[in-house]
Amino acid sequence: MRNISSLGEIIFKIKLTVSLFLDKRVAFYLKIIPVAAIIYVIVPMDLMIGPIDDAALLIGAAQLFISLCPSELVEEHSDLLDKKKKASQTNKITIIDPDPSHESDR
Repeated sequence: MRNISSLGEIIFKIKLTVSLFLDKRVAFYLKIIPVAAIIYVIVPMDLMIGPIDDAALLIGAAQLFISLCPSELVEEHSDLLDKKKKASQTNKITIIDPDPSHESDR
């Protein structure tokens, strides 16, 4: 299980939560966790001040949901997301200027 230490990890956890939520092999009662967190954020009855508590609640709910899902499904979806990320990074196009004289124009 990955720890949340950066914005990239938070985005990964959100993608993993969505991926697991859409998986039919995950128990229905577990899917109540992220739904309840989203409802809490939408319904205007804040117990704490500001959007930070909403973000913390969503991240905490995602972490709880992921930790309660079967570990083999979490690993399967996590590996799939990692492969997609690596594939998108290798498909980036780098344009190299064949004429180095353009560098001196800057």
